[in-house]
Formats: sequence, structure tokens, C-alpha cells
Amino acid sequence: MKVKRSLRVLLPILGACTIFVGTAVASNSVGLFVNGKALSPKETKLDHSVNIQTGITKDMVEDWIRKQGNAKRDYYFDGLSFEEMNVDGDSEPEVLVRIDGGVHLGDFFIFDKQSNGSYKLIFEQPWHVESWNIENFRADGMNPLFNIVTRTGGTDADVRESHLMYMNDSGVWTEAWKGTLKDRSVFQGKYHVVMGSYQFNDDNGELFYWQTEMDASLEDNKQEGDSKTTMKIFNLQQGKFIEKK
Repeated sequence: MKVKRSLRVLLPILGACTIFVGTAVASNSVGLFVNGKALSPKETKLDHSVNIQTGITKDMVEDWIRKQGNAKRDYYFDGLSFEEMNVDGDSEPEVLVRIDGGVHLGDFFIFDKQSNGSYKLIFEQPWHVESWNIENFRADGMNPLFNIVTRTGGTDADVRESHLMYMNDSGVWTEAWKGTLKDRSVFQGKYHVVMGSYQFNDDNGELFYWQTEMDASLEDNKQEGDSKTTMKIFNLQQGKFIEKK
């Protein structure tokens, strides 16, 4: 009987010890160590101005632009962001850079890594780039196709365009197609709007583009007159999407 009572006392204690040890092991397993030193939670926060894999920093990218950029002016580096993406299918990713200088102002760059480890500017445009992404489109012998969305405009005008681009076999960043996503302008108390979109036909690689135009009152935003929608089909020919007749 004494043995049973002793076991009843010891089992809860052993269970508590097991839970404590397990918790300690689990908590230690998520610690981050650098050069043998455990980092505190504050030290483990990621710095988004540094690419963790390659060590490319914002300061490095700014230096590339200062030395290789085409503009005869100062760039607005406060609005700079960058991302590494493989645009030509080789073993080294390129660096895509954009500078947001305002609603319609900006710059766009692509840097390619050279055999000696340096980065060379291969494309630059004074574009305000809103986004970039790889398209779900493949063609034999063609590098990945990217959708670069830009925004331009001025007084009473605002235009968003899609640029479908890729790196050709000669290492030139090439535009395969450009289309309007939104074009809004104001004139004599009315505004004219063009809305567009595109889609690839997976069966044959054709590009379908739809565009709707309409006028509306500037006071109450009500449509005036009838809207007009058109559709165009494009075929890929020698690296360009050409309208099908």
C-alpha cells in the first residue's frame, strides 16, 4: 500500500518535470544563432533593405544607379525598392529596381550580374512602376514574360498601362506588347474613361485584349451616352504580339 501511495505522489511530479523539460527544449529550438551567439527576439527582425540570400543592400543599388544611370539629375532614392528575379533563365537572378517619385513620377532599372560579380545596368526608363510580376505564359525558345504596370499622366489625366516584356537571346529587355488598363481624362466638364484588360488563350498562345470607352459627368459621375467595347486578338510573331487581322 505504501508503494502505491508513493507512486501516486511521484507520477504527477514526474509529469510536471516532463512538461517543463519539453517546454524548455521547444523554446530553445526556435532560437536563432549567428556565429555561435544566440540572438534576442529584437535582433532577429529582418531588415527589408537587405537581400538575405545575396547580401545586396539598398546602399549598393543606389551606388550602381549613381555610377551607371542615364539621367542627368538627382534620383529620388527615398522611394527606392528592389527585388531579385530571374528574367533570363540563367543561374543568376537579375535585380529589378523602381523609384517611386510621386503619383506619375519614377524610374525603373534592371541590373544583370556579370561574370566578375559586378552588376551592369541593362535597362532604364523614367517610368513610375506600380507593380511587376511573371506571367503564366510560355513559348518555345522564349524567356519568361513579365507584366510591368506603369502609371503616367498630368493635369486632369491618369493612365495605367501594361507592358509585357522579356529578355531576348541577345540580352536585350524587349517589349512584346503594350496595352491600356485605365485612361482617364477630363475635358469641358466631362471625363472620358477607357478601361482595358487582357487574357492569354492557353490553347494556342493568343492574347485577347478588351477595351471599354465611356463618357461621364464630372459632377455626379453618371454615364453620358452609350459605352463602347472592342476586342482585339494578337499572335506572337518573332517575339512580338501582332494584332490578328
